[in-house]
Amino acid sequence: MQVHLPKPLHGWRALVGEVGIIVLGVLIALAFGQLAQSIHDRVSADEARDAIRAEVRENLWWLHVRANYEPCIDSMLGQLDAFLAEGRSGQATPRLTDVGLPVHGKITSLRWAANAQAGRASLFSGEEQRNLGNMYFTTEEFRTTQESEELVWAKLGFLDGLDHLTPLDFHELSLLLAEARYRNFRIKLTLERGDQWAGKLHLTAANPNSVENLTLSKKVDCPALTKAHS
Repeated sequence: MQVHLPKPLHGWRALVGEVGIIVLGVLIALAFGQLAQSIHDRVSADEARDAIRAEVRENLWWLHVRANYEPCIDSMLGQLDAFLAEGRSGQATPRLTDVGLPVHGKITSLRWAANAQAGRASLFSGEEQRNLGNMYFTTEEFRTTQESEELVWAKLGFLDGLDHLTPLDFHELSLLLAEARYRNFRIKLTLERGDQWAGKLHLTAANPNSVENLTLSKKVDCPALTKAHS
């Protein structure tokens, strides 16, 4: 008994040609879809990169503002050291004024967080993601250390205008002063690391939209702590 296969209406060659055309059309559609997605990803990555790099440059600007105040802060810590030494030795101590941290750096990571959550930061190269991650880790460490430092200086404000200090006051001052020096050391460390990661990213400090009347000049107004001997 012979089995006869059904024959295509237009023959096997015509069928193969029609199937080939369909497959080719699908492949072309997939290729165009991939190309469109690739272009979309590239545009999204460029937009995210521009926003993130602008945010990093603004953060760097604030780090540099703080760096310009470091000699001033070192001087204030030195004056407080001398004040503490005089008080412990029984000498007359001067009345202190303007005891407080003279600068505050504004650090933000909103644009980085928004683009990372949206998946756009994942479009960057592995090296760029690593460098940006380290940059933001450094600026976040600066921000949290600055918060702790400002709290210490707020407590040191009890000295402002005080005419007489008790032994307990000098003890409290020694503890606060030690913490203020440590926080300042941590700040200096983040400033150094910030410059290192900025170099990796080929970024310089810039804050074109700043409303603060601050410049990156090396000369800053440093308050004089001593007023007169009591």
